[in-house]
Amino acid sequence: MRTSPLLIGLLFLLPCASGAQKLPDLGSQAAWTEKEKQEFLRYIRSDQAPVPQGQVRTQAASGRAAAAARVRKARYAALGFSAESLSADDSAAKISDEASGFGPRLLVGGHLFSWVRYYAGVRYGRYSQVKLDGAGARLSHLEIPAGIELALIPLGTPHTRYMLVRGGVSLHNFYGARKAEFDEPLLGWREAWNLGLGYEWQFPDSNWRANVVAEGYRSFSGRVPQFHGLGLSASIVRTF
Repeated sequence: MRTSPLLIGLLFLLPCASGAQKLPDLGSQAAWTEKEKQEFLRYIRSDQAPVPQGQVRTQAASGRAAAAARVRKARYAALGFSAESLSADDSAAKISDEASGFGPRLLVGGHLFSWVRYYAGVRYGRYSQVKLDGAGARLSHLEIPAGIELALIPLGTPHTRYMLVRGGVSLHNFYGARKAEFDEPLLGWREAWNLGLGYEWQFPDSNWRANVVAEGYRSFSGRVPQFHGLGLSASIVRTF
């Protein structure tokens, strides 16, 4: 039984193909035609990985891929209501309690670190002040707070519960009447310090949270009348 010359060549060249992948010298294979030799060499070349030419350089990631690689810090929006009591101190050191009520408030913010947040927002409310003729005037109160908020996890509590500690400044605008109608009107833009202490909890497996915060503010010194307020707020928070 006659063995095919092509089969003998394949068995002979198998160690070469699995080793260094060097092309064999087929000059001594007289039993093969030139066409068979070229077809066999092309078969060996097709099984070899191409060698890159020139210098291989690291490709810069695309803008979208680089942005996705960066860790985005969470942001949030909190919508709720607050009730406050406001008092004014006139030049005679007389304290008058101004009746205040409920008002809506919106805060937006984000995380500087895992437990440090920043916030800013706006609140609207109403308050009463007595005019020179003894009648009461119902005025508007616009507050624009901004500051830093610490979200601290008390010992022994789940990591979805936080104690909130807020501190910052606020800009207050009292409007709705003429200054000539009051002895010492609490009207116009005024600045104040803000402090707050509260509690927040996250709903399971969701981006929703709720909080209750007791907050107070006091006006900067130097302008009469001075004013200060204390209130309680409740909000629903959406993180994104």
